Amino acid sequence: MKQFKWLPLAAFLFYSCSGPRIPENPRLVVFLAVDQLPSELMHRIESEFTGGFKWLLDHGIDFRNAHHEHANTLTGSGFFVIGSGRHPGPAGVMGNSWYVPALKKSINCVEDSIAKPVGANGNARSYNQTNATAIGDWIKEKDSRSKVYTVSAKDRASVFLGGKNADLPIYYNWNGSFITSDYYTDKLPVWLSEINQSLDVNTYRDSVWDHLKEMEIYDRLCTEDDFYGEIDDFHDEYSPTLPKSLSDIDIEKTGEFLVSMPWFERIVLNIALSATEMEELGKDEIVDILGIGFSSADWIGHNHGPNSHEVLDYFLRLDQYLGQFIKQLDNVVGLDHITFVLSSDHGAIPLPEYLQSIGIESGRLDNDIFKNRLKRIKNQLGEDIIYNGGGFYFPDHFTRQQKENALQVIKNELIDLNAFGYIFSREEILNLDEKTSFNRRLKHMMHPQLSPDVSLVLREHYTSRFPLGSTHGTPYDYDTHVPIIFSHKSIKSQKITRPVATIDIAPTIARLVGAEIPIEVDGIVLEEIIN
Repeated sequence: MKQFKWLPLAAFLFYSCSGPRIPENPRLVVFLAVDQLPSELMHRIESEFTGGFKWLLDHGIDFRNAHHEHANTLTGSGFFVIGSGRHPGPAGVMGNSWYVPALKKSINCVEDSIAKPVGANGNARSYNQTNATAIGDWIKEKDSRSKVYTVSAKDRASVFLGGKNADLPIYYNWNGSFITSDYYTDKLPVWLSEINQSLDVNTYRDSVWDHLKEMEIYDRLCTEDDFYGEIDDFHDEYSPTLPKSLSDIDIEKTGEFLVSMPWFERIVLNIALSATEMEELGKDEIVDILGIGFSSADWIGHNHGPNSHEVLDYFLRLDQYLGQFIKQLDNVVGLDHITFVLSSDHGAIPLPEYLQSIGIESGRLDNDIFKNRLKRIKNQLGEDIIYNGGGFYFPDHFTRQQKENALQVIKNELIDLNAFGYIFSREEILNLDEKTSFNRRLKHMMHPQLSPDVSLVLREHYTSRFPLGSTHGTPYDYDTHVPIIFSHKSIKSQKITRPVATIDIAPTIARLVGAEIPIEVDGIVLEEIIN
């Protein structure tokens, strides 16, 4: 038999060149999810990182072609997906909220009508109404002693990162306190109560948000600071520029507007570090999860768009905050025992005014005209036609023919508005093939019973945000393309360009920690992480 003596050497060279992989069974998985981080933005500014983002990239497997594979690219659906590995529509999570005809009202995606808030006044939220599980649940199924703690300004971010059986999802009440609900616990831990007691939001009124670094960086990577199309909430005359200060806001709104300042994320990270220390996360061989949602990026991004000075400055500051946080985790747990995962719930469309300036046809849905058209539709079809969250809901008594007639009325009234590219019935979307990303993403946002009877889809490069600002929520790449980075101290930077999806994050974490992946999960394991 012919022997190939070079095979052992080839194998050795292959594995040597490929470098070490992320170790299995870390003591702690730190799940970092930035609310509104388009990959285009991450790639454009990554050369300026010197802190935590740089560490994650230098020690990370960076999936550069990762997308959300659903069309309703909103915070609720996005955080649900990265936590559960499932497409949101079939799982019954249509967005941040949706209309329920039987109740004749909209419900929040993490609404819990039975639970009560714990820690201060606010909304009681939980995973209770969601018929799914998340990575934290799978880890607890493997070992009930595993701990799952999450924190974010947004309740839906914290709840969906934590899952059904999380120990403590922590979220902000938009009035100076971090709370949870009695779905999880009867009272806040002492350490969190102490943080709330020390958190006097009015002490931030004298803080001024100005440019962190030299103006050359902003001039090179952004539009001009006073670019028209941005929202200005801080100045008497329209001037959407830095510096900004909470002293310009009515004092009773300080707690709400604090989230629009980048240093709010230092408060979030302080809570995350306190949870790690006081709850002894990562202190033994049992895997724990720490989920952190960064919500200020979304507020700032909505107001200023991804090409603004404010958004760039926010991420330069978050980069520094994360750098300090990673050093602190090294002292508390040890980086050898921690795996980091970074992603985002959605991207964002650049300001239409910016897109127009570079020659791309773009525009905004004129809300005044749209509201008038909705009135005309109701006049023709009846007041029991409900428009909510980008879709129309028909009354139960409508026959098939009445539904077809109603669809035609809606098309006749709306299709000439430049912002709308597509008007689909629920059945049309459910019957689409999945050969294109557009079709696939539309199908993955639909539920056969809960979704609206008719859905409106904006044209590419058009936005519903009016008259100023940016938003998200479409099946187009600027809303779906987000980072996925798995990082560990032991590995060197690797960039992966093949297409992957955010539904792949949770099952990949499960494989790393040896947890069983539920059969209903849509994602697959990212082979670069475990091979």
